Amino acid sequence: MKRFLYIVLLALIVGGFIYVYPEIEWSSPEIDIKLKSENIGTRPFDIEVLDSGKGLKNITVVLVGDHGESILVNKNYPEGVKGDKITVKLDPKKLGVKGGAAELKVSAEDRSRLKIFSGNKTKINKQVNLDLVPPKLDVISTDQYINRGGSGLVVYKASPDTVDSGVSIGDYFFPGYKANFKDEDVHMAFFAYPHDVEPGENIILIAQDQAGNERTSGIFYRLRDINYRKSDINISENFVENVMVPIMEEDSSGSSHKEIFLKVNNEMRKKNDATIKKVGTNSKGEIMWDGAFHQLSNSKVEANFADERTYILNDEPIDKQFHLGYDLAVTKRYPIEAANGGVIVYADELGIYGNTVMIDHGMGLLTLYGHMSTIDVEVGDQVFKNDIIGRTGETGLAAGDHLHYGIYINGVAVRPVEWWDNKWIKDNVTLKINQASGEFNPQTTETETHNQSSE
Repeated sequence: MKRFLYIVLLALIVGGFIYVYPEIEWSSPEIDIKLKSENIGTRPFDIEVLDSGKGLKNITVVLVGDHGESILVNKNYPEGVKGDKITVKLDPKKLGVKGGAAELKVSAEDRSRLKIFSGNKTKINKQVNLDLVPPKLDVISTDQYINRGGSGLVVYKASPDTVDSGVSIGDYFFPGYKANFKDEDVHMAFFAYPHDVEPGENIILIAQDQAGNERTSGIFYRLRDINYRKSDINISENFVENVMVPIMEEDSSGSSHKEIFLKVNNEMRKKNDATIKKVGTNSKGEIMWDGAFHQLSNSKVEANFADERTYILNDEPIDKQFHLGYDLAVTKRYPIEAANGGVIVYADELGIYGNTVMIDHGMGLLTLYGHMSTIDVEVGDQVFKNDIIGRTGETGLAAGDHLHYGIYINGVAVRPVEWWDNKWIKDNVTLKINQASGEFNPQTTETETHNQSSE
């Protein structure tokens, strides 16, 4: 009888092991807290948890500090969930504190039955600095008078804890730079009201600290809407063969004239404009120019900024693009002068623009010179207004010898004619800089309203 009981007990143990063994795993969940720094604030952050075995059972996230203990996440999972990415956003009102030292505790449990009643657990405790106070932000410069497709400047003070600031309009963002003033908290941001943004869009000044806390201020402005020209351009098959095929980045064999045109005028244009954007966003944080920008000597504007062009091939409209600059007509191989002081940041071939030079003038401002026959400068060269940088030509997507001239702010094309105008420079740049230098007693604001006006 006793032997029989031993056999039964052994059978139960073996049977239980056989039943439980498939539910056992030896590895614990993996936790990755994706913080940009030890400072946490109102900026959301992600926690990624993975389990390579039976899947997750539970995840908890707890914040412990002077405010006590706050459960940020307590999430249970159905069977079979191998991983999850949780976005955590702190609520200052619920926490009831502004900052201080704290500890972030994250734990995850899987569905293994290795410990009979509980699974494998992973715990991570991370010391953090809790900061829930946004930077201070005071607008110094006066109201903005802006042309659609034109440029603007805002001068403002941002508290020392600010790490990123600038102007947001629609889907565009224009970074601010610390200005060379006695007050080190003064910043400047040149920005565009892009030609493809509808009138009435809010212009928002933003300041963000290391913890991701954000202060915003609406910028009051008056907008002058401009109706840009629309035109049809007839494209010949001869133009496609002689001008577009040579600059294609791939073999054109077997492609129709329409396919070749779209690959160059559409696809290549997008790649080239992305290069301009990349170059234009890497700008020195100082003003390297002085006074109005120089229009190419003896030149005539042949094609305007933001012309909406419909391209027609064999009586069929096949593409539509905006001409984001001026075409300046002069005699062949005419010497090209630098429009103002700056540093050469691009001097090479650039697809539809042909041989191209770009000059960084500082704080996001850039000029572009395209279709050049020769380039007489190198990247890194410092140039001054009227220095010769090369000669006009018909490289790239040019139908004849001319200069394609563009001005960009943070890679966004703007109306060049404003920067050629001494009065516009004085009213929209010089005056605002003088205001920030102490010649003006500004009315400051820390509002978070989005003010706008249009006319």
